[in-house]
Amino acid sequence: MLTEVSFTNARKTLSEIYDGVWHRYHPVIINRRQNEEVIVLRRELQQDILQAYHVKPEILPEEDGSVTAALNELDIAVNASNKEAALDELAKELKLYARDYLDRSQLFLNAPNRKGHFHMSCG
Repeated sequence: MLTEVSFTNARKTLSEIYDGVWHRYHPVIINRRQNEEVIVLRRELQQDILQAYHVKPEILPEEDGSVTAALNELDIAVNASNKEAALDELAKELKLYARDYLDRSQLFLNAPNRKGHFHMSCG
């Protein structure tokens, strides 16, 4: 179970909280008011958590010889002249989508078809 600290106490003991998160790898939940909670954890722990989420592009050869690469989980698809180019374009689109998601996270997190994409946009 994670330690929970009130926002007021977190302000008073930020150095202690930070040391616990950094040196002991102990994430902390900071509460403010009745329904506001944030979690503080080391970046590498976040990355370890996100490792559990994988997406595998679907590669679709087209009749005209081009290749479509799609990430169905995110509703992203691109088309290019060959597989390598399609995968490169897909990676670019994924980065753009992740940036847009984080820039407008309040919008995306309230959209039922986009809310579940958060973990893929902050890795």
